[in-house]
Amino acid sequence: MRSVELFAGAGGLAIGMSNAGFHHAAVVEWDHDACETFRENQRHRMRSVEEWPVYEGDVKEFDYSGLGDVMVVSGGPPCQPFSLGGKHRGHMDRRDMFPEAVRAVRELLPKAFIFENVKGFMRETFSGYFEYIQLQLTHPSFTRRKSEGWKEHRARLEKHHTSRQDRTEYNVVFRLLNSANYGVPQRRERVFLVGFRSDLGLEWSFPEGYCSENSLLRSQWVTGESSEKSLGACATLTSMLTRPELR
Repeated sequence: MRSVELFAGAGGLAIGMSNAGFHHAAVVEWDHDACETFRENQRHRMRSVEEWPVYEGDVKEFDYSGLGDVMVVSGGPPCQPFSLGGKHRGHMDRRDMFPEAVRAVRELLPKAFIFENVKGFMRETFSGYFEYIQLQLTHPSFTRRKSEGWKEHRARLEKHHTSRQDRTEYNVVFRLLNSANYGVPQRRERVFLVGFRSDLGLEWSFPEGYCSENSLLRSQWVTGESSEKSLGACATLTSMLTRPELR
């Protein structure tokens, strides 16, 4: 199973993909220090990172033509344009790399993709642009015309999407997830966009979280079904969430 990792950053998602059994055809990141960290880990033969083909540079200049068949494209486009800590410029921010995420899907035609971003991406301020990104990922080959604004392109996409003669290229779903609900002792909310190529005829849904304070108490005192791993993770989570300063 071959994959491509974009906007690799510190490598968390890329390591997750490696641990899930994927072999990266390319790991793309422009930040020099991040790439040096990957290379240092490779020198120490860190298993998840050891065979990564790291490409340091601007993703806008990356050529996908020589990668061959790729099953999954994954990555977290820079969040600053949509983050509460940023300037909220959205598509006007030069760091908005969602157009590059769409280009990767269009050129590689993977069987699936997964992109994540901050919770702020779902704010009302960005709702129109968020819908636009979904439409682009649903119909990646329906490209933007030269000198066409994104709103005009979105309008054409909507017509294309609602046409009876049209067939979607990718079936796209999204959900806001909190890492604390999956055994990580940290409140970290991210919106995930996942798509599967429509010609595959696959059915998929987001996995439900197994860990919360309520689920821990229920498994401990009602069902008794919680595994040792779940109990350990949930206990750590509950200890953190019940601290007075976090309430």
